[in-house]
Amino acid sequence: MKKIAIISDIHGNYNAFKKVVEDAESQNVSEYWFLGDLLMPGPGTNSIMKLLNSINTTFMIRGNWDDFLFEDILSISKQYIDEPQTTYIVELLKYVFSHLDPKYLQQMHQWPIYAETSVNGLNILLTHNYSTKNYGHELLPYSKQSNFDQLLFNKPYDISIYGHMHHQLFRTSSKDQLVINPGSIGQPYTAWTKFSADMRAQYAVLSFDDTGYGEIDFRKVKYSITDELKFAEEYELPFYELYAKLFEDGKSFTHNNIELNKQIEKYGYKTDVLMYLQQLAMRKHD
Repeated sequence: MKKIAIISDIHGNYNAFKKVVEDAESQNVSEYWFLGDLLMPGPGTNSIMKLLNSINTTFMIRGNWDDFLFEDILSISKQYIDEPQTTYIVELLKYVFSHLDPKYLQQMHQWPIYAETSVNGLNILLTHNYSTKNYGHELLPYSKQSNFDQLLFNKPYDISIYGHMHHQLFRTSSKDQLVINPGSIGQPYTAWTKFSADMRAQYAVLSFDDTGYGEIDFRKVKYSITDELKFAEEYELPFYELYAKLFEDGKSFTHNNIELNKQIEKYGYKTDVLMYLQQLAMRKHD
């Protein structure tokens, strides 16, 4: 029997990722498929890349947060500088660029946004969102059936596995092809209050046998949030207070203008970002 760990949406949470790898190794997985969103808003950079490269990760997909690392920061910031999300993202990018070894940045730049593979005669699609774009909200668990059919009908895939939505999910297309989401390692999410405080790291183990696929094991792994926050504090992670709040109820602050603006004003992040952008512009003209 072949066992593959499906991992996604680490979002800079090294301590969660480390425990997931320990759990996956105890399940005797033979390889890992990573579906994107490696860094930010958590503090992990080189540590996460080293771990990802040390295990048998045979597929690495580029997510929408990974794409932030390769966008034209100057032109985008000029257009959207008054939006709090811009200050938030640029401040996090500044953190990553100051901590991440350039060789890892080059490696991430080579990642595709989708991949195709075959196991035991089953054709499998690996994506972050769709194969044509790694962003959007079309594939939330409660989205219409036709959105999921689009994952599979372009080619005769048997299984489609995607990330991005931070929900563990198993469903089918309208033709009974399989759709799987392993959930998020670093930032699991649910809008249902009774579940939202469960911040255990999520991933899935997909097994294959002589018949086809054997089973899908959706796993949750406990790790030390205290250690993760100590890591973030030690490395002076921007927007640390919001990162700490994330672990209280699982709510992300990426689109919460009120909370972002409070932190921006309290710590002078916008001034810092404007200075950083000015330095980038000067280097560009040198």
